[in-house]
Amino acid sequence: MKKIILSAILSISCVLAFSQYKFTVNIQTKTLSGKKIHLNYFDNKTSFIPLKTDTIILKNGNNVIRGEIKQPSNFAAFVVRHKGKVIDENFVLDSGVNNINLDLSYEGSKSLKFHSDAKGNLILKDINSLFLEIANRKKALSAKGYVKMTEELNSEINEALLTRLEAYPNDFSSLINLYRISYSDHSPYAARKYLATLAKLSDELKNSVLGKQIYSEATNLIKNKIAASVGNEVKAFTITDLDNNLFSNSSFKGQPYMIVFSATWCGPCQLQLPKLKKIYETYKEQGLRVVYFNDDDDVIKWRDHVKKNNLTWINVSEKLKPSMSKIPKSFGVFAIPTCLIVNKKGTIVYNSDQSDPEIYNIEKYVKQVIN
Repeated sequence: MKKIILSAILSISCVLAFSQYKFTVNIQTKTLSGKKIHLNYFDNKTSFIPLKTDTIILKNGNNVIRGEIKQPSNFAAFVVRHKGKVIDENFVLDSGVNNINLDLSYEGSKSLKFHSDAKGNLILKDINSLFLEIANRKKALSAKGYVKMTEELNSEINEALLTRLEAYPNDFSSLINLYRISYSDHSPYAARKYLATLAKLSDELKNSVLGKQIYSEATNLIKNKIAASVGNEVKAFTITDLDNNLFSNSSFKGQPYMIVFSATWCGPCQLQLPKLKKIYETYKEQGLRVVYFNDDDDVIKWRDHVKKNNLTWINVSEKLKPSMSKIPKSFGVFAIPTCLIVNKKGTIVYNSDQSDPEIYNIEKYVKQVIN
């Protein structure tokens, strides 16, 4: 069963900067005259929801779009509709002048024939080519161009991409690509790799707002993952329950309990829910308590979910979007579902994320803590 990475879900968190960087896009086209084209600007973390969109009607020859971005390089995409089909092209937009050739690849194509002379985009093109090269070599590329990703392949590809980025130590595109790669693997091992690559970039990049954020997030990830490991004392936290009352896990002092990080929209979480409910019903009379996190801001859906599934344990939520929640991250939780078991002494004795993602052995640890 696959876990869902929280930071990749509908995140529109923007990395703050104190400057605006002006850009000009010169678009040359021969085949898109009369077409409405959208230029979407994304945050440099994800590419799900655009932060801003500019729209123009193209004409054959040169077309110009001018604007401002918050960083020297920014992820962006062109989107155009042709014969009822939406065609898009992702690229890196640099501050300054970007000269772009944009045409239909061929009649009926789902892609655009795209070329940009921007250095940031050339770096993106380089690492994308490396990605496909490794996927093809590992026979993980399907006939339709999809990559059959495994944890092992993801780790191998990421290490190769990080090494390639080190060849561009002075380019901001290296930094935004490093940041995006850092959201594909939240293991301490990977975080150390991100820090190693960051250390090889220029001082200007390391000391930028984004560079400092990458450093902070990677070091906190390592620290929090270790803190939530088996054998460590559980962190104290305070949060509101479904009735908006404050709850603190310190109130469970001397009692065994389970912490479950979940969400109403998480399919794998719903698959584990019946087993967790059965365990709770079996052992609650022997003192087992459960704190069930909903990692989302949709309170109505959360309330309906609790009622529909008759969840009688303690239901809590920060009522924030997954990418913004703090308590899961303080436990090193970046993918759900994740379950922790805490004994009567307040020590973590089980962490499904680190040893048992399918929770095959969870009941064995529940039995240990209630005795």
